[in-house]
Amino acid sequence: MGKYPRCRTCGIRWHREAGFELGPVVVNTVITFFSLAVAMTIGFVVTYPDVPIWPLVGWCLGIAIGLPVVIYPLTFTVWLAFDLLTHRPEAAELAEAAAAVKVSFDEA
Repeated sequence: MGKYPRCRTCGIRWHREAGFELGPVVVNTVITFFSLAVAMTIGFVVTYPDVPIWPLVGWCLGIAIGLPVVIYPLTFTVWLAFDLLTHRPEAAELAEAAAAVKVSFDEA
């Protein structure tokens, strides 16, 4: 089952405009790269002068693959919150959201 097209609580669409997905991907990438930099720095500092390269590469590869998958729902929600703060919903969008929530409650 995929993600619902709207928030099930407030009714706001998850994809408010074309290209909306780029924001969560950017936030996800920044968090992942920051985490990789921290992991590499800690790995080098803790193991200096005999840095075990391949275990460190393995850990960083695990972070680079696993972290974006795990945090994507969080980054999507954070981006939506940022978007709602910077681009306030218009009255028509709020009315559409309220109608969607009302319909979903009526069906339940």
